[in-house]
Amino acid sequence: MNIELPIGKSNYQIPCEKSEQEKLSKLAEKLNKRLNRLSSQFEADEKTLLAIAALSLEGELELASDNIENSESTISEEDIKDAISETMENIADYIEKLSEKIQRY
Repeated sequence: MNIELPIGKSNYQIPCEKSEQEKLSKLAEKLNKRLNRLSSQFEADEKTLLAIAALSLEGELELASDNIENSESTISEEDIKDAISETMENIADYIEKLSEKIQRY
């Protein structure tokens, strides 16, 4: 099955499953908004604007990927142990306070 998506000044026949049509339409809308912003910044033909948009998206994906890798590498085993220890202390405090309340009644 194909869906026709207007992107820029052209229409594209994109093969997809019926379940993907709505998502692809929304993505095409977002891409058109990006192209409109880019066209106000650059005097370029549609093909060049699409290339700039693709490069921009690749840069954003790379940055997001780097951020994920960096955030994962900054959590050490010691940090995890500290977090677990603190959580257990909080639970112990809560149980102690609950026990005190029960004893008063």
